[in-house]
Amino acid sequence: MNMLRTFVSVVWLPFLIASDGFSETGEVLWNFETGSSVRSSPSIGGDGTVYVGSVDKKLYALNGATGEKKWEFVTGGEVLSSPSVGSDGTIYFGSVDKKVYALDGRTGAKKWEFLTSDKVYSSPAIGKGGTVFVGSMDDHFYALNGRTGEKKWAVKIGDVGSSPSIGLDGTVYFGSLDTKVYALDGKTGVKKWEFKTQGRIGSSPALGLDGTVYFGSVDDKLYALDGQTGIKKWEFKTGGNVEGSPVVGPGNVVYVGSEDKKVYALNGQTGAKFWEFVTKGKVRSSPAIGLDGVVYVGSEDKSFYALDGQTGEKKWSVVMGGKVESSPTIGSAGTIYVGCWDKKLYAVCSSSRGAAASAWPQFRQGLRRAGIVDLSRIKYPFLNIGD
Repeated sequence: MNMLRTFVSVVWLPFLIASDGFSETGEVLWNFETGSSVRSSPSIGGDGTVYVGSVDKKLYALNGATGEKKWEFVTGGEVLSSPSVGSDGTIYFGSVDKKVYALDGRTGAKKWEFLTSDKVYSSPAIGKGGTVFVGSMDDHFYALNGRTGEKKWAVKIGDVGSSPSIGLDGTVYFGSLDTKVYALDGKTGVKKWEFKTQGRIGSSPALGLDGTVYFGSVDDKLYALDGQTGIKKWEFKTGGNVEGSPVVGPGNVVYVGSEDKKVYALNGQTGAKFWEFVTKGKVRSSPAIGLDGVVYVGSEDKSFYALDGQTGEKKWSVVMGGKVESSPTIGSAGTIYVGCWDKKLYAVCSSSRGAAASAWPQFRQGLRRAGIVDLSRIKYPFLNIGD
């Protein structure tokens, strides 16, 4: 591992980086410059370390408070996959070099690598037993032993750039470039159902508390399916491709961006639109919902937005140096981390003290980006289901 010079620009004094009330909402606390665009979405480890990939072929580990580099790991291709953090701190991610990697989260040392036959854009999901699920552009979807990297099973599906999501019963959901969404048994890989759209699917499914599967397609639509049967509940048509992934907030409100330059808030049960917010560029970034209801999202207009979750009105925005396709992560102390095409990862001060206590408040569900339903932060999670 080549420990290169760290590029960090601190905008405010270090004592202002902590959420102590001194930093102003929407201010950039620090940024870290990589060697190329940051399209990967950051994850956060248990000790506050921020992990993110870059088109410069590296995965970085940064101090979440200061932006200082802890380590970097060089792969053989662009890292567009977003890292997932295991319960033991292991970091899992894919690379365009056709491999899936497992690294020690503290040191960056490689634990194992698994070679597929094509590029890996998909971000791994981690099951309760430690199984790592990930797709490849080699037409296969894989289940790997998280400890050893050995293949448990593989299913030939079609090119898989979508990142998988895991339901409460262990069912694994993901989309494919063959225009379909699949539901597989996580233990065996046996297909439970498939649902066909009219366009390729790069969007990662979000899961509601009642098991509803929400995802976007290049046919310009957002879909809601019954997680058990794959039967369509509703669809919502936007004015452009839905490449980004939806999230599910309190009250079962679904938020999603579209290439029509808009962010939408929809009724999770019916698909009815609550509001829309217009940016000046395509929205491929997946929103993140704060504990205080604020919705954070990036746009290709080079801006990062904070929106009122109830009304869609803009609270503030930050102009960055390039397109913002990376999906933001909300740290437990309220710092928002998001990547940008200007080669940088940004840390932005927010009013939110963590993500919303909802079914799927941000891309890949939680801070670890494990892609699995987590009910631990939700009080009475099933109280209002069906109301």
